[in-house]
Amino acid sequence: MKLNGLLHRVNRISAWVLFVLMIAYIVTGYAWSKGIIMSRSDAIFWHTSLDLLLVFVFLVHILIGAKLALRRYGVDHPLVNPALLVIGLAGFISALMIS
Repeated sequence: MKLNGLLHRVNRISAWVLFVLMIAYIVTGYAWSKGIIMSRSDAIFWHTSLDLLLVFVFLVHILIGAKLALRRYGVDHPLVNPALLVIGLAGFISALMIS
């Protein structure tokens, strides 16, 4: 399989994972605030546990999408991949430091 096809597939999979995680994040946030669906302690645990996973999947989705968009518009510079990698690492490290 070509790299372009693999990137498209990973991007689609990350979009669906992100969709499911966002629904879970919304449900646990609602349960945390209202105390229904699950206990508040379970809701707090799941809501705070989803943070880093949500950031990681979001960064994977956004950075692959940016790579594909840049390739589509003809930007094929050797510094694109390292720049996107640095942006992704900086985003994830900042999320780690916040949580």
